[in-house]
Amino acid sequence: MVTRVDSLTDEQKARFDEWSSRWIEIGLRTGPADRERMEASVRQCYRFAGIEWPDVVVWVPSPLVMALAAPAAAYSIELIEALQRRSCDVDLRSAVRSAVGSAVGSAVDSAVIARGAMTTISRLWPNYFGGQLAPGGWWGWGGAWTSYFREVCGLELPGDPWDRARAYEGTIESACWWWPHRRFVMICERPTEIHRESFGSPTQWGWSQFRLHNETGPAVAFQDGWGVYALHGVQVPADLITHGWSTKRILAERNAEVRRVAIELMGWDRFVADAKLTQVGECVPDPGNPGQMLALYDVPERIYNAAIRVLLCTNATEELDGTRHRFGLTVPASISDPVAAAAWSFGLNPSQYRQLERAC
Repeated sequence: MVTRVDSLTDEQKARFDEWSSRWIEIGLRTGPADRERMEASVRQCYRFAGIEWPDVVVWVPSPLVMALAAPAAAYSIELIEALQRRSCDVDLRSAVRSAVGSAVGSAVDSAVIARGAMTTISRLWPNYFGGQLAPGGWWGWGGAWTSYFREVCGLELPGDPWDRARAYEGTIESACWWWPHRRFVMICERPTEIHRESFGSPTQWGWSQFRLHNETGPAVAFQDGWGVYALHGVQVPADLITHGWSTKRILAERNAEVRRVAIELMGWDRFVADAKLTQVGECVPDPGNPGQMLALYDVPERIYNAAIRVLLCTNATEELDGTRHRFGLTVPASISDPVAAAAWSFGLNPSQYRQLERAC
């Protein structure tokens, strides 16, 4: 019997990749939720919390509907219970079901909600549990952590903490967000799509890093059409993806990260021409990429909220269609030579970078 874990064996460490892959897969699941398991797991969570099961479970198609409907339903129920306390003839269970259904319908139809309900929504919508899509913290990695020590390390604990953990792990594995209330439970279906891109170097464990990215639609989409749009891990307004932005619209964007990815989506060549950026010096051959040219431009401070320059250069490898991607690298405004800018991006001095020409 293992009652304490002070260190891990080599065999236990060898299962890190397996366990991380298992829980990453859970977080990326799309398609219909496992409703039967989800409802059973949530019921167990209520039991362990010592809260009476409300026996009213409402499934919604997206987190947006839940964020609006769950607090609105809670607000309506408070009003219904106030009427009941005044000895009004109110069938509470029927009234609760009606209130929840009306709240969901209003959220789906984008109906105008009373000011009191809106105040409640702004106050209560964060009271959800993340399910498979946790925004960080215990929700997402907690299941991986508890299940690893229980199933891989064989750790045994007194009482029922593992039973409680299994109940909560069931909610992570079965569906998306869920919003508990003493009169109802609202549960969100899984996404229909999740799109990511790999970036950076693998971590010390050899795991790749990913971020949300989709240039043609939502990076995360749900059944009702609602979704989250993102480019290279930066959440962006939907119309940047669905309609594209003009240079004028990009320059009017207040968020520097959104401006940056919007420029990248448009393409630096086009943006430089449309925004009439001032060129610094002449175009020069790229020593590290024979046959290609380097060009340096001043970037207005309002674009990045800082004084910088952008170096236009060409990818050394061809795309699948045989073309080469032209892109921009931001460099300090103190650099006035395109070759020096390219060298800086590699952590070299200009002389070292020019030596690359001899090696090519």
